[in-house]
Amino acid sequence: MITAVIQVKVTPEAKLGYNGIARIISEFKEVEAVYLMSGGYDFSVMVNCADMKQVGKFVSKKISAIKGVASTGTHFIMERYKHSGEILDVFEEEDDRGLFTI
Repeated sequence: MITAVIQVKVTPEAKLGYNGIARIISEFKEVEAVYLMSGGYDFSVMVNCADMKQVGKFVSKKISAIKGVASTGTHFIMERYKHSGEILDVFEEEDDRGLFTI
């Protein structure tokens, strides 16, 4: 399972507004959370999908197809250190990556 954070910039339509777009996004089964944000993007959307390809399809076929969506930015969760207030045991694992220098 892959977790991704999708930033969504919108141009709200009359009568739909931010709440209407958030409602549409919230109804997709892949979506775990939707937040209205300040800054460069309007929404932060957390999704869970089977793999990166499914995240790509979700963004291109569902999010981008919503009227008023101007752009998106997708970020994949690489490692979890703390989740739901609980510190995870990843700190106990040794980092087996080698030292890389140029």
